Amino acid sequence: MTIEAWLAGRTTRGALGPQAERVAHVLFRAPQFASYSSAREVAERAGVNVSTVVRTAQQLGFDGWPQLREELRARYLASVSSGELSAGPAADPAAQMLRQDATNITALATPDNLAAIRATARAVKAARRTLVISSGSGAGPAHILSYLGAVAGHDIQLALGSATSQAVHVARLEPGDCLITINVWRLTRTLRGLTRLARERGATVSVLTDLGSSPLAEYADHLIVTPVEGIQAGPSLTAMVAAVQAVLSELTDDDAIRASGQVQQMWQELDLMDDQP
Repeated sequence: MTIEAWLAGRTTRGALGPQAERVAHVLFRAPQFASYSSAREVAERAGVNVSTVVRTAQQLGFDGWPQLREELRARYLASVSSGELSAGPAADPAAQMLRQDATNITALATPDNLAAIRATARAVKAARRTLVISSGSGAGPAHILSYLGAVAGHDIQLALGSATSQAVHVARLEPGDCLITINVWRLTRTLRGLTRLARERGATVSVLTDLGSSPLAEYADHLIVTPVEGIQAGPSLTAMVAAVQAVLSELTDDDAIRASGQVQQMWQELDLMDDQP
């Protein structure tokens, strides 16, 4: 039985009401996220208040959110083990995924996010150097930001890998430097601790995450919140990459164009590209 069918079986059709249905939608659309989230985090994702999440759990036959989350987690893990989630939606998953990504990108373009994107780009431009840290799925957008930002002439370094290696990089940060932390879904203690230490060392901190209520927001000078909803269990990083591209677009100026030209000239001199004439 799918998680959606399980939830539907615990109540009669239409009995939940529109607000509770939004909570249920988060539960079956993002079960991995919901399985490890607080009621507050689920409420934020659903666009409702915390009491609605609690009432929804009770309407579904549980004492409260912790009890519903425990059962949801067990069913989610069982579905992963059985391969149930790999089947995906029955009708045209590719088209559904593209539509979901388009929705995520549209939701990204809020005034607050646009302001934070521009402020992050200004911080990178003004910084002596910029360090990008991440873990797990966030490594993809982190690679794109650090690589293309460096091609544009900015001193941007990427610190992934072990916690000890990342700590070495963060320990070198000083006032006038910039840290960009990219986090997707579950937050590790390492990423939270390194972000806090960078703030304490006087660096300007920008955070790119999928949750406005993330503990990382406490240390952020600039906070960019991106939706990561997919059509199956895992997140979609399309909107997060779009946010990275938006930051990079703000870094594009005459100096960046010249720096990029110099890099491409070096590639040509080294005969690195197979498509050169």
